[in-house]
Parts: sequence; structure tokens; C-alpha cells
Amino acid sequence: MKKLCGYDLNGWRDFASRNWQIAADGEEAANDNTTEGGVFGSVIVVGDGKASRLVGGAQAGLAPHGRGGGWGALGSDDRRISVRSLLSSPDPSVLALSHAFAGMFVGAGIGVASIDDVTDSSEILQERLLSALRRSKISTPLLVWRPVLSVLYGLSAELIQKPCRVGVINHVDRGFTVQALIVRNHKGQGSGVLAPERRNFSQLIECSLGYEHLAQAALSSLEASAYKHWSAPLHAASSVGRLALGIETKPELLRMNNGDWQALEPPNKLSLEFPDLPSAILHLLRSCDLVLVESLTDGAARQHIHDHFANALGMPLVSLPPSAVAKGALVAATRMSKREPVYFDFLPQISTIVQRPSGAESYDLIDPETTLPAGEIYRSPAPAQFAIQAGQERFSIYLRKQNVTKPRKATVDLDLRLSGTVPVELSVEQSPASGRARIAVYAESLSRQFLVDWDSAEELDEDWSELLAKLEKPEPTVPSRLIIPCSKALWDKSVFEVGFAELVNANANAAEVDWKALADKADDRYARSYAVSSDGQLPSGIDGETLRNLRKLIDQAITHLNLRLSGKLDAGNDSLRFLTWLFRLCPNDVAIILLDAWDQQVSGHKLFNHPSHWKLAYQGFGRIVSDKTLELRAIHKILQKPIQNWVWQRETAALAFMLSRSETAPRQLTRQNVELLARRVLLEFRENLGTTYNKFHYAPFLLVGLIRWRMVDRHALVIGTDPVADTLAKATRRTLADLAHQSRASAQGKYGVILEQILEELHGQGSNPDLLLDIYAGEEG
Repeated sequence: MKKLCGYDLNGWRDFASRNWQIAADGEEAANDNTTEGGVFGSVIVVGDGKASRLVGGAQAGLAPHGRGGGWGALGSDDRRISVRSLLSSPDPSVLALSHAFAGMFVGAGIGVASIDDVTDSSEILQERLLSALRRSKISTPLLVWRPVLSVLYGLSAELIQKPCRVGVINHVDRGFTVQALIVRNHKGQGSGVLAPERRNFSQLIECSLGYEHLAQAALSSLEASAYKHWSAPLHAASSVGRLALGIETKPELLRMNNGDWQALEPPNKLSLEFPDLPSAILHLLRSCDLVLVESLTDGAARQHIHDHFANALGMPLVSLPPSAVAKGALVAATRMSKREPVYFDFLPQISTIVQRPSGAESYDLIDPETTLPAGEIYRSPAPAQFAIQAGQERFSIYLRKQNVTKPRKATVDLDLRLSGTVPVELSVEQSPASGRARIAVYAESLSRQFLVDWDSAEELDEDWSELLAKLEKPEPTVPSRLIIPCSKALWDKSVFEVGFAELVNANANAAEVDWKALADKADDRYARSYAVSSDGQLPSGIDGETLRNLRKLIDQAITHLNLRLSGKLDAGNDSLRFLTWLFRLCPNDVAIILLDAWDQQVSGHKLFNHPSHWKLAYQGFGRIVSDKTLELRAIHKILQKPIQNWVWQRETAALAFMLSRSETAPRQLTRQNVELLARRVLLEFRENLGTTYNKFHYAPFLLVGLIRWRMVDRHALVIGTDPVADTLAKATRRTLADLAHQSRASAQGKYGVILEQILEELHGQGSNPDLLLDIYAGEEG
């Protein structure tokens, strides 16, 4: 015979029910047997020193230990521990709790104990109750909520015979809890089994009828009825518990401190004040097919409680006997032994905060629709994903628990300094009413798991919504596009011996135009400015004749270019240089000529018959293109070529110019394009390590131009949320470390601050709105 036991250890009126009985001859027989462990039960300390031991149950209730000085050393207060104090203590003694269980019944293989369905039923208490059950020699312990055990009793007593909705009113420490459980037909092997399903926490009605208040009221009533010179310890009288619970009281002899006896004549009832029931609770209970009332009280008090709820609801109720919960626990143990469903439970939600591209977001670790069979372990089906950044030695995780007011912040020490970004997963393992959830962080790349302790985590002042708002990161910055300004000073003689205006006017009507002089003058720069801005704008204050002559020269340059293309003229590329240094003022036809020329690098082109000429073909296009269709064609042409075959002064330069200067070019990229271009950036960063950085000019441009893709995806290329950004940041830091070498002081001066500011942009927190202009100024200076 498999021995089974159900316990209702509550500290007010303890019961235990088992499936065997010991006959007078010592033989054991299968027979359900319920024992009362005592009213206001205690665990007493018997003996002294190493010979001391703990005793609980009815024996402890009868013993003189801890009942006052009249009993000598036995009467000392520290010899009696109330079960109630063990259950309400934040750090209860597992040993004492185990003797409270063992004092009623011992020897069961499966033991089920009740636990109140209130927020006070802490996970730590659950763990200690389970430990106490194991310590009392129960190999398979289980905790089950009080309203669930009430329904299981109702099923065994055939009060419930079909699927339905059952309301349960349980009498508890601070009043009454109200719960609605669904009884379902759960089909397993053979015929189905009716089992309750819990989907929410009970609702608490706090009132003066809670056991705690009744206990205090009973003690006060006894003190009021005692003689003026009463000296026996009233708190140790059994009449306190009997009066509080409405059990018939009798005269009681109490021993005074001097050893004499005094007779206590206790009152036979308390005055009860009944609470008004909130409308929401009335609605909840009226929606049920059956309502059960469970209380440890007896007599008139019990009847008054039943009548009050029945009258308030306007419907008949079923009052359960005081031992119903213990008997329901035996039903649960019996079902466990047969592997039948005991009940199904939800798990309180545990949430964390993850950083999404759209910002900080609350992430639930438990599926709210999941209910579990008793004793089954739940594991997060979709763990929360995080990334721990390079250089960190610890990281923080924010947690919220359902029905806990304040969130907490747990700090996890890594015991090492990370050299790169490490992805991690946060998940939960938990079983219903079985103690604290196991919250674990797993880092696969480190082959390590870190446990997060809720109880040692820091409690925060903010609520969850306030914390989310606090952690909301500002929108990642988008680098401003590069606009190289124009300056009137370059047109006048104030800077150079010959200004651009004088040169334009002198050549407009010349028999032979000096294209080289014009190109060189257009290429001149003063105070970070050119004669024409990179957007093709001219400074104000230029006279009309000069403007007309400039347009005339542009037309002449195009004619000169077409003659060269037709083979009728053999001259250098100075007219083309002149046009490209006019930036977007240059007609669109020139950009088409240059773009088409790219296809003839292998076969040869009339304008570019030497390898060095192709620099102008690519960079010139990048300077003048202003049509987004041509930009898209150019991007596709360049990206068709393997990135390892690019030339830094051609393909890299052309794309860097477009992405950094154009409003439309970054929007033409796809995510796949971005990742490919990032690999080219990484290649150029790597190839320049250990050199004089003479071939590094366009890599920073291309990188910042890529970051401008945030115009398409606002949170792209941000460290911690985008792995590509993490890789780019690592390469940037490596380059900064390389520049620190004394032999690269010149390159350090040119790129050091720039790269630091690029790292800021990769963090999404750029501080320099003129970053691209500063890069350009450093390159061309």
C-alpha cells in the first residue's frame, strides 16, 4: 500500500488526513483517517542540550512547555513556538516546521500540504514548506492552493459532478479570499478526470473576521473577563483559540507563576462584524455554478459567516467542514499516486526589459495562456535576447513580478572583461506553488550560465512604466550630409593673385581656353570652401556678366568633351576636370558619360587611356551626380564588382562621395548592400593597419556615409543592437590603438579625433554635426 497524506498546516486549526490506519495490534490497514493537530498549534522543545528535541501536533498542545513560570524551567517562553509564527516569519525554521507536520502524521510517501492563495504566500515560504515536508520523511511533497483543495474535496464528496465554474470563499488570516476555478474534464488514459484549473490570483477581502483579528479579539475578551489580580499567562490558554474560532469554550485551569492554579471562565462567543462585499466580487461569485465556503470556525460563528455570504449573494452556498482542506489534500495525493491530474495552474508573470530598435520594451518570459499540471516545470519557450557590450565586466537586468509593486535590478558579475559583444539569453524555469522561479542567463559563446536572484536584487523606486520611460534611449543620431560651401573670396583677388571671376571672364571669349588654369582654379580651396559649393550653388554678389561667361564656358567645355569623345580632338582631361569641380552645377549629361565609361575599363576609353585617369572617372562622377536614377545605376555597377577588387581611389571614393553628400543615395541601399559595404570598410581599415595611412582617405567617409542609412532604418548600425555596428566599432578601436604608435603621429593628428567621433555615431550619440565636413577638411588640407 502506498502511504499518502494531506496536510492543512495553517497555525489556527491544523488537520491532517491519511489513507491508512494503525489498529490496536499495530497492523496497518487501508482506511482514510483525519487527525486534528490542535487549535492555535505549537511546536515545543523537549529536553535540554544535545538531548533536546522538537515535538508538534496534539502532543504539543497538551504539554505544559512554554506555558508560564508556574511550570518552572519547562514554562519558559522559548520552549513553545507557535505554528503561526513559523508560517508568518520571513525566515522560518525548516526543522520546527518539519516537526509540526510530523506531529500529526509521519511515514507517507506522497504528502500534499495547503498554502493560502494570497500574496503573503511568498516563494521563500513555499520552498521552506517543501523542505520541511521532505525533512519529515515525505519523499514526494507538493503544495496546493487552498481554494484548489476545497474544490478537490468538493469533487471527492460529489458536490461537483460535471464541468462547471466553482466559486470558493476561503477564510484566511486577514479576512477572506475569493477565487473562481474552472472544473474541466481532462482526458488521459481511459475516461476523463474532472480537475480544477486556476487562472488568476484570489481576491482578498480584508476585514475584522480574519483569523488574526479574531485571535486578538479573543485574547482581549479573555483579559476583560479575568479577575483584577489575575496572574496566570492568558496568551497560553487554549481558550484563546477556541473562542476565536467559535468552538465551544469550557472553564480552564491555568497555572500562575507561583505554582498555584486559577480557574478561567471564558466567554462563549465573540461579537462579529461582517464586511460589505465589493460589487466586483459579488459579480464574480454570481457568475459561478456553485459557491463553496471554507472556514476553520465552528458553531454559531461558522453559521453566521455562511449566512452573511449567502444573503449578500442571494444564492445558496455549500459550507465545507473544517477538515475539508486536509481531506482535499489527501485527494490530491491520491491523484498523484495514480498519475491523474491534480489541478492546472497559471504562473505569475515575470517580465524583463529588452532594447529593441524601436526602444526599451517590456518582455514577458512566461506565456500568459499557459496552464501547467501540478508539479510540472515550465521553461520559457522564447527567452529574452540581450547583448553584453565589449569591455563590460558586469551587466544589469531589470525584472518585474506579477503582484509585486516595485521592479528590481539584478547585477550579474561576469568575473572577466569582455573583448567583444556577447549575445545572451534570459529564461525562466518554474513550477506552480514550488518556490522561487529559476531565472537564468545563458551566454553560449562563453559556455556559461548565470543565475539571477530576485531576492538579492535592488528594489527600484520607479514602477514598471516609469522605468521603461527612463530607459527609453534617444533616437540614434543621423550624420548630416556633407555640403562643402562656396566662398565669394575665391572669386575675387582677395585670396589669390587671380580670382576665379577674372579667369572666367578672360577665357570666355579667348580663341583658346586655358582649361587647365580654369580646372586648377575651380579646385582651389579657401577656408573649407570652393568657388562653387558641392550642391552647385554660387556665392551671392557675382555680377551678371561673370555668370553669363561661366555658363558660356560650361557649354564650351561640354563641346570640347564631345569632340574628344568623337575622336576629332586629342587633348587632355582638363575641360572634364573643370566641369567636375563645378560639382552639381555641371550638367547631368556629363555624369551619364562618366557612368557609361566605367564599363570600358578593360577595353579602354577615349577619355581615360591610362590607369591613373580612372580616378577622375569615378571621383568626378561622385562630385557631380545629382540624379537618383544615376545614383542607383552607379551603386549597382560598383556592387557587382567583388569588394576585394575595388581600388580605394575609384570605387570606394565614388560611393563615399555619393553616400556622404547626397540626400537620396543612402536611401537607395538595401540591408544587404549595407552589410557588403561594411565589409569593404573593414577591409580598408585592416589593410591600413601598420602603414602611414596614405590610402585611408575615403574609408572614414564611406563608414559615416553608411551610418546615414539610418534615414531608412532609424536604429541601424547602432552598437548593441546591430552586430554590424559592433564589428565596425571593434575595427575603429583597433585603428585608434594602431594610430597611437609614435611613428604614426601625423595620421593620428588627422584621424584620431575623427575616429573617436565615428565611435560616438556608432553608439547612436553623435556629438559633431559637422563630422563629414571635418573629415573632408582633414583630407584636403
